Amino acid sequence: MKRKIILILIGFIFLAGLVALVSLAFYHPQRKTNQDFANVKPVHAVRVDYLDIGKSRGEVADLEAEMKQAGVNMVAVGAGRVDWTYFPWKGRNDRWASEVRQSGIDFLAEDSARFGKWAHVSAVVDVLAPLYIKAYPETAAISWTGLPSKNLASTMDLAEGEFGQEILGMIEEIAAHYPVNSILVTELVYYVDGYGEKDQTAYLAYTGRADWPRTIDGQINIDDPSIGAWRSYEIGRFLEQASRIVHQYGKQLFVEARVSIDEAGNVLTMGTDLNTILKYADRLVVWGNHDLGGRSPEALSSVGQFLTAYGPDRVILMIGLWDKNYASEITNDLMSAISADDLKVAFRASTQGGMANQWVTPSFLMNKAHWQVLKEAWSR
Repeated sequence: MKRKIILILIGFIFLAGLVALVSLAFYHPQRKTNQDFANVKPVHAVRVDYLDIGKSRGEVADLEAEMKQAGVNMVAVGAGRVDWTYFPWKGRNDRWASEVRQSGIDFLAEDSARFGKWAHVSAVVDVLAPLYIKAYPETAAISWTGLPSKNLASTMDLAEGEFGQEILGMIEEIAAHYPVNSILVTELVYYVDGYGEKDQTAYLAYTGRADWPRTIDGQINIDDPSIGAWRSYEIGRFLEQASRIVHQYGKQLFVEARVSIDEAGNVLTMGTDLNTILKYADRLVVWGNHDLGGRSPEALSSVGQFLTAYGPDRVILMIGLWDKNYASEITNDLMSAISADDLKVAFRASTQGGMANQWVTPSFLMNKAHWQVLKEAWSR
C-alpha cells in the first residue's frame, strides 16, 4: 500500500513539473516599464546578485528594505547568459537556467517588476558563454599568447557571427517583454583575447597591414593603438545593433567597460575607445574595483577625474566589493569583500573625482556595515 502511495505522489510531482514547464513555454510577462525612473540623477545603483538564485526568494524582502533605506534609485538584476537565462526565453527552452526549470519561476520578471515600482531597473546580460564555447570550440577567443578562452567568444563571432546574433536575440527578448528601463551588456573583455584567425583577417582588412603589430620578441603588441581602434570598431558594430533593438522598445542600452592605472597613476582604457561605446550606449558603466592596479581605494579619484571628460551624466562608476581578483570559475560562496572602511574611502574618492553616479556590486558580499556606508553616502 505504501509503495502505491509513493508511486502516486511521484506521479503528481512529475505532472506538476511538466505543467510548470509547459506554462513557461507559452508565458510572457508583458508588464509595462515604469518610466518615472528612466533617467534617475544622480545614480545610486546596487547590483543584485544572489549566492544561490534558486534559494533567493526568501531574501528579496530584506534586500529590498536595505536598498530603500540606503537611498538606492537604480537596481541591476541578472538576466543570465546565452548559456543559462534567469527567465524562460521563449522558443529557447534549452537555454533556461536549471533554477528556472526546476522552480517554474521567472526570476527576471519577479525582480524587475518588484524593484521597478520604486527604482530604475537594469537587466544585466553577461556575454561570457562557457557552455556555448564548449559546444562550439571554434568560436573561442584566442589570447595574444595563442591560448583559447573557455568563456569568451571571438571578437568577430560577437560582431558578425551566430554567437552575436544569439546575444542580440536574448537582448530583444528582454527589451520586448520585460519591465526594465535598461539593459546592461557586461564582460566585453577583449584586451588580452580576440586574436584568432578570423580576428586577424578582419584586423588586416581594417588597417591594410600585413600582420599584427609585434613587439621586439615577436609577440602581438596588444597595446598598439591600431588594435584598439579596430577592436572598438568591431564591438561598435555589435553595439549599434543592440542599441537599435533596445531603443525600438523604449529601453536604454548600458555598456560596461574596464580601466586600469599604470605605475605613474595614469588611467588606461586598455585599447577601448570609450567615445565609440558612448556613440551607441546611453550610459557607460566603468568597472572601478578598489584595487585598480593593486592601488588603494583613493585611486578611484583619478578614475573619476578621467571619466568626467566623457560627460558625468552619462558615466556611472562601478565600485566592486571583491577583496581580490577572482577567476570566473570561482563560486560566489568562496568570495570575500573589502572592508566597510575601504568602501567608505572608495565612495569619498570617487565623489572627489567628480563621479556622483555610483554603482556598488555585488549585493551578496554586503553586510550591515556595508549597507550603513551606503546609507551615509546616499540617503542624505
